[in-house]
Order: sequence, then structure tokens, then C-alpha cells
Amino acid sequence: MTKLAIFGADGRMGRRLVALGTESEGLCVTAAVDSGSCERLGRDAGELAGAGTINVPLTDGLPEGADVDAVIDFSVPAVLGKVIDVCVERKLPLVIGTTGLGAEHEAMIDEAAKEIPIIWASNFSLVVNVLNVLAAKAAQLLGDEYDIEIMEAHHRFKKDAPSGTAITLAKHICDATDHDFEKDVVFERYGDDCLRKPNEITVQTLRIGDHPGEHTAYFAALGERLEIKHVSTSRDSYVRGALKTAAWLVNQKVGRYTMKDVLNLNG
Repeated sequence: MTKLAIFGADGRMGRRLVALGTESEGLCVTAAVDSGSCERLGRDAGELAGAGTINVPLTDGLPEGADVDAVIDFSVPAVLGKVIDVCVERKLPLVIGTTGLGAEHEAMIDEAAKEIPIIWASNFSLVVNVLNVLAAKAAQLLGDEYDIEIMEAHHRFKKDAPSGTAITLAKHICDATDHDFEKDVVFERYGDDCLRKPNEITVQTLRIGDHPGEHTAYFAALGERLEIKHVSTSRDSYVRGALKTAAWLVNQKVGRYTMKDVLNLNG
């Protein structure tokens, strides 16, 4: 039985992690953590998640002596450093699904990887990670004659834009080709003179209703177009991937891992 601590447990993703982590065979949730300003601290995390009573109260920190095998963090970038510090101190594997991370957070993760098994992914969905591989291969096969665009859509409440998943998709395409991510990837197209530039990859963003997530990579030349798309109908696909990743990470050596390692997509 893999025992999990969920950080950001009262958020949309956190509650589903608690619910599915409770329901999934071979897993259980033994700690649920959220912000000290959360109004529901002290309440049963399972009840908040709609999974029934699990006798795990929502707390503002990982309790001393908590029986935990791995941590899953879906909180906010501002507290990532504290989450990492707790995991390093207690030698707990850490799965990070928090979005909107910057270079300083990447440095924290790299440093922590010297002490614990750790993974950050912009998206834990199996299909999204296969999408990354397929889009990179398509970019290689089609070459420079094909224009590349990425479109992503999420719910109106998502704070960061474009999504980390869209950025990761663009990076996979750049890594597989001669595109330079810093120079060629554009996050806005606006104005009277927006003629497409050579090698340009534009990432477009939609924020609509309660959409759980959609990502499309377009490859187009004169007369034809290839679209590779992932459409999410529920956040549960991301949650199940994060839970699978946590169970996998428990058995790994110290180091930083990627979803290619978890899903054996390196071949």
C-alpha cells in the first residue's frame, strides 16, 4: 500500500487526488495539506472531496510522524519551496503538478533531485505525453515546409497562460527539430503586420467556461493540414496519471525524472 500526502488538497485537482487516491487499489491518502488561510482546515479531507470519511483532517502542514511514502503537490508556485524543504528533510519522493513555475522553481527542483526522487510535469495524462512524442515525430518528418501552430483551451478560472502543457508541447517540437524555443516560439499575434515569420511557432490560448483542457498541434502546408489533438473530458485523467507517477516514484533512486521515464516513452 502506497501512502500519499496531498498538498493543495482543497483545490479542484487536490480534491480529486484525495478522492481517487482513496478509491484506487494499492493507494491510500494519509495526509491532506492546504494553505493556512483555508477556511476548511480541520475538516475531513475525504468528506470535502466527496469520498466519504477517511479520518484524515485537512491541515496547514505535513503532521509530524505522518505515515507517508510519497507527496503529490498541486498547490501554488509560492509555496513550492516549502513543500520541497519538507520532502527533502523527510526524504520523501515528490510529484509536482503545480503549474506556472519559473526558472527559480526549476533550480529548486534540480537541487532537490540531489536528495530525493522528484518529478515535475506540466501534465500527467498518458495521452498528453504520447501527444508530445507524436507531435515531435511529425515535426521531424514533415520538415520546414509545414507551418506549426499550437492551440490550448482551459476553464475560465485557470490563472496561467499559456498552459504548461502547451509550453511543454512546443519544447518537444523544438527539441526534435532545428527550432529555437526562445527565438521561434511566440505567445501572441496581434497588429497590422503579422505576416508569419520563418520557423515561427505560435501558441494560442482560450479560456472558456469549465473546459478541463484541450491541446492541438497543427502542421500545415499549402493544400493540406495535420492536426494532433488531445481533448480532456475530465480532470480525472490528469489525477490518475499523477497517482500512477507517485506509486512509480516510490521505488526509484534519488534523481529528477520525467514522464517519459514513468511511461517508458524514451525508446
